[in-house]
Amino acid sequence: MKKSTRNLLFLGLAFLALVIAAAVGGTVYIGYLAKKKFDEIKHKVIESVQTATVKTSRGPDAKPGDTASSPVSYPEWKPPLESSGPVAKGKISLQPGLTIVTAIAQPLVGDYESIKRIEAISDADVRIAFSSDLPNLNASDTATGEVKPKPSSTRKGCARTVTRQDMQSAHQYWQNFCVREEESYPGTTAISASAQVLADLKSKGETPFRYQSSALVTEAPDVACVLKRVEATDLAIPVLVNDLRVQLPAVHGRCQPDFYDVADFYFLDDPDNPLALAWQLGENKLQVIKITLPSEAPQIEQSLSETGRAEVYGIYFDFASDTIRPESEPVLKEIADALAKNAAWKLRVEGHTDNVGGQAYNTELSNRRAAAVKRALAERYHVSADRLTTAGFGASRPKEPNDTLEGRARNRRVELVRF
Repeated sequence: MKKSTRNLLFLGLAFLALVIAAAVGGTVYIGYLAKKKFDEIKHKVIESVQTATVKTSRGPDAKPGDTASSPVSYPEWKPPLESSGPVAKGKISLQPGLTIVTAIAQPLVGDYESIKRIEAISDADVRIAFSSDLPNLNASDTATGEVKPKPSSTRKGCARTVTRQDMQSAHQYWQNFCVREEESYPGTTAISASAQVLADLKSKGETPFRYQSSALVTEAPDVACVLKRVEATDLAIPVLVNDLRVQLPAVHGRCQPDFYDVADFYFLDDPDNPLALAWQLGENKLQVIKITLPSEAPQIEQSLSETGRAEVYGIYFDFASDTIRPESEPVLKEIADALAKNAAWKLRVEGHTDNVGGQAYNTELSNRRAAAVKRALAERYHVSADRLTTAGFGASRPKEPNDTLEGRARNRRVELVRF
């Protein structure tokens, strides 16, 4: 081969190597820019939270331990055991009226909740209604100079449609809602993994997967990864199902994508409805804390009749507020119906909170919430006000420790006492 030919060949190979390097570098750089943009958005959210912490996260008499901070990671969930509480068989059937309440742990601010409800099901798709209220991060009590949590300033509401085909085979989990008023995103699921993703995790131990890189920022870019099963057996996730604390079996998958934080997902081990029971994306931690299945049985009336008490978790309030959310109407009606059928009954409505904020603040908030329930029953359901009394106990009567999402959720409740 002539020297000039060899030189041309070497030059050609060198040029080709440069083109390949530039392409790879460009891809990496695009990924870097996407990550940089997301980090800018995420840091703005975190900075706003941290700036507001002094104003919002603790009441004026807060003591050590009365903190809104959540643990860095979930508790060490273990395989389901009969000895540690009721074990549900994993069947949370997809049906109209199914309601799923998710708690979002915002570092140093507290928990706020989103509510998803199955509105309608057809052979082609499933329609999901969504609502959420966000903490008011920039409010302070200028009149008294005290710092205390403030009512939420933003409530989002929308509906989203997911096709039956995507629920069977999609590998993209898009967990954010209310990007548009009417939402439908072909190729994605909304509140669960697809049946195929669950099947892959169980049979192969891994599956291709895409998700949004933040559960709080709607502009967050999608992330692609290989979702890998962590434990060989199911884990038990505590959830209130129809107000009963049970354990639901979950498959734990983990993503370790380039540029982004490790993401953990816990999917209900049910191929007919593999709900996302918990997921953690960086600092953001979300967990399903309550599931309500439509039931013909009047549970509140039965509990009041048998024990004289009823714990009620289906009355929802805006963050740090006594404003009752619309999703509470079915439970309010159930209470009113029980009183209508039992004319001799009188009830004390008790309000209870978690320990986010100080004792005096929580007691005052729980009193207002109990009074709001009484007012709603009297005004909207014509229950005689003299059949109802109220009391607020704040965080003084916890059902569980306040250091987990599910513990705080179970402590935020209304109790009814018959007398």
